[in-house]
Amino acid sequence: MKKPEIERIGFGVMADKDIHPRIFSHSDRFFVVDLKLRKEVILREHRPNPYGKICREKYIMPSLLGAHPPDEELEIYRNVAEILKDCDYVRGKNFGNDMVYALEKAGVEAMKSSSHEPDEWIDSLIESRYAAGYRD
Repeated sequence: MKKPEIERIGFGVMADKDIHPRIFSHSDRFFVVDLKLRKEVILREHRPNPYGKICREKYIMPSLLGAHPPDEELEIYRNVAEILKDCDYVRGKNFGNDMVYALEKAGVEAMKSSSHEPDEWIDSLIESRYAAGYRD
């Protein structure tokens, strides 16, 4: 199987540092990188999350599986997914089922990350590129 030349990865991060908040939708911004052949980062950008504050204040915890969240909350998750729809996948500590569903509908895979912050995780992808099948 041919490996992608460029992977676009998004991370939910807080404004003061590029570290994951406890809940993905609570992020102040999204840190997006393009990783070329898992060798080098060729793009680093930050995208604002205009929904972070309302999620932190009003939607403190993600809805439980089977719960019926308000339409406003679901719309926020769809809008967040729209911001990240060009990413192959996004990383965060906790997404909640409705956020994952919105990302999947936008064509983005949500990956839970409990131990590595964004820069550490990018470095680990580069270090383990041979194990991932890159042979150049």
